[in-house]
Amino acid sequence: MKNDKKTWQHLDDLMLSDQQQKKLLRNMTEPSVISKQTTGNGWKIPSVSVLFIVVLSLLILTFVQRPTDSPMTMDSSKAIQRVYLKENLNKDTFIAKDSCLYVPQQCYAHSKAITQLQQNWDNASPITISASQWKSGTIYDILILYNDRTQEKWKVLNNKIFFNVETQQAFLIEESIDSLRYFYDEKRSTKLILGNIFILLMHFILWIAKKRMPYTERRFFAATVEHAIANAIMLVLFGGISFGIYLVHHTIHATIIYGLFSLYSFMQIYYRKKAGEPKGYLIASALVQLCIAIAFTCLYLGLNVYF
Repeated sequence: MKNDKKTWQHLDDLMLSDQQQKKLLRNMTEPSVISKQTTGNGWKIPSVSVLFIVVLSLLILTFVQRPTDSPMTMDSSKAIQRVYLKENLNKDTFIAKDSCLYVPQQCYAHSKAITQLQQNWDNASPITISASQWKSGTIYDILILYNDRTQEKWKVLNNKIFFNVETQQAFLIEESIDSLRYFYDEKRSTKLILGNIFILLMHFILWIAKKRMPYTERRFFAATVEHAIANAIMLVLFGGISFGIYLVHHTIHATIIYGLFSLYSFMQIYYRKKAGEPKGYLIASALVQLCIAIAFTCLYLGLNVYF
């Protein structure tokens, strides 16, 4: 009460009107209204950004799934430059793409693997396949890119029969396609070791961060309510894309995966900074996200890309 009397006495000395005095006192005693409005407006921008990125990602995903139309011929005079292999149980569709950035499919740019396939290709003999062979055959899509930039799309039946999608011709390869699928890459062990090193480094960084700043341990998943909502949106999106790939046996461009992961990483840093977490923990979070991305890249290259 004494403080209120002093405040009113000071306002009287300023020669303000009663309305001006009440307005000034209300602004002094009710600052929480302004902070509430600032917090509410701060959440609207991330919400719109997340929604925009989700819609844009789905549009990009639809765009990159376009079929590629190229002339299909069987010409042994051309040299094979790259080979893309994708398992496809649907005989009426062709889903292998002409890029090593499509996930998940196998990409071969290794000279030894290409030379081996080229030799088998030169010795291939044309055959006629029956309806039962077509119906019961194991299916792989194989896209062959030549040095003159032409492409050939083939269905692989029973691991040895190559069926040209465009010309409807079939050829028998002496060596099984398994020799290509399980090709031994000398660099594979190095890629896998690097991937596991970055996974261990990620765990080490987390251990150091929680050891030095134990009070942030329980907030590792979400620092604020807005952060938890953003995490839920991104996890649902990642899960939906992964389930879609598994369900339809399709491929997705790696830039979409890295783009969504980058958005998720930025949100991690943004909301943790907004929650007032220490600068050291923000740096640790960024390093953890980077280690996850590098580990995923090394492991995927070791298992699916041969160069």
